[in-house]
Amino acid sequence: MNDVDETGGLSESTLRAALRLEADERPARLDAAAIVAAAEHRTALEQVLRAVRGAALVGVSLGIEAVVAIAAFNVLIDVDLSQPFGLALSTLAGVAEQVAVLGALTASPSVAVAALAAVLFATVYERTNGRESLNVRAS
Repeated sequence: MNDVDETGGLSESTLRAALRLEADERPARLDAAAIVAAAEHRTALEQVLRAVRGAALVGVSLGIEAVVAIAAFNVLIDVDLSQPFGLALSTLAGVAEQVAVLGALTASPSVAVAALAAVLFATVYERTNGRESLNVRAS
């Protein structure tokens, strides 16, 4: 057999033929080894050009961001927010007045005693008003 070498494995040519890609298969698009090899063989001029292009890209993006920020500032500086803020503040003041009145009312000890007495009287009334006892009778 010509395809088998003396060590008992397949010959190199047979392995290479078996590893060839079919017509409909494509090699990997990103080959890490190829990228590293290409990066190692770049000249100094290519490296400088890449650095300049990167700096230009950063500069252009910062310029665009600055133009958008200035335009947004010019638009927002003309907006009059006094009416919505005035409405929000007046609503907050009205709620605060009601909460203060309620707080003063509940701070009185007589209110707490009256609320406790009302709960106790309601409980006693419900227990003595002809209701069945709480013990469940099994039938």
